Amino acid sequence: MNSILTELLVPFPKDYIKQKPGKGGDYVIHGVVRQRLLDVVGFYDWSIDREIYDQDSKLTGCIGTLTIYVGEEAISVQGAGDVEHDQGTNGANLKHAESDAFKRAAMNLGLGLHLWCGDNYFVYNKNKSKAEGGPSSETAGSESL
Repeated sequence: MNSILTELLVPFPKDYIKQKPGKGGDYVIHGVVRQRLLDVVGFYDWSIDREIYDQDSKLTGCIGTLTIYVGEEAISVQGAGDVEHDQGTNGANLKHAESDAFKRAAMNLGLGLHLWCGDNYFVYNKNKSKAEGGPSSETAGSESL
């Protein structure tokens, strides 16, 4: 795996991880995700491809595309985001949904994936071992994707 893509798999330091109130779950704020992406891959492209509305014309979500550049290769992934709590206006709802969609797209590149996987996160150590010349997944008994 490309070293840039492997670097996206590095878990966030504990100091950046927050706990969602109520329902629990770990998360990292939107600005930290964007900083990490800029730090690892440099500039990227992000676009909102589709807004999603309910029957009352209230915006409830969006789908966006994140494109990073690794050498000469463009890699694009999508993410879908929703509005957990109505923010009052479609504009405010779009900002909320966009943040969710962006973080989910970044997760599709491996960035912050450990937050969704919890104790079942293994792909970083597997790829780190390969980069260091450690045992392959076949000899180490690692799970396959």
